[in-house]
Amino acid sequence: MMQWLRGSFITGFFVTVPLFITVAALVWLFNVVDGLTTPMYDRVLGRRIPGLGTLSTAVVILLVGTFARNVIGKRILQQGETYLLRVPVFRSIYAPVRQLVAAF
Repeated sequence: MMQWLRGSFITGFFVTVPLFITVAALVWLFNVVDGLTTPMYDRVLGRRIPGLGTLSTAVVILLVGTFARNVIGKRILQQGETYLLRVPVFRSIYAPVRQLVAAF
């Protein structure tokens, strides 16, 4: 009985923790982006529109993806990545996250 409980807990832990971290990271990212763009949209539009920052984020991601699929964009991104991977702190965070995303 204890072995089953231990195995189920460990399995549940390894399923739940990555899901929680992923959701928390996405929520944090969209809140940061929404917080950066909201003041600009407030001034331009004169009122707050919920979700406009999230829409802006989706458009930016789409544009980056379009640029990255282009031959010139690939070269520029590879060169930029090469320079950024020389920074120790950036490398220690970026490389594992990139590998994790590539695994999916």
